[in-house]
Amino acid sequence: LNAEESEEFNSIMGDLNTYYDETVIRFIMGEEPLDNFDDFVETLEGMGIERATELQQAALDRYNDR
Repeated sequence: LNAEESEEFNSIMGDLNTYYDETVIRFIMGEEPLDNFDDFVETLEGMGIERATELQQAALDRYNDR
């Protein structure tokens, strides 16, 4: 990742990782019903996981093109 991409990626992933970690633990512990998994995925998408994936893919593509 270049500097600009890295800053954007870190911004997205900071909150996303916290939400992911907390929610997965709740799923595992049975505190969150698995019926809410689709909502979990939608929330991740709303938090920008697809953009984070795009940033990582662009960096990988540049690396592979060297």
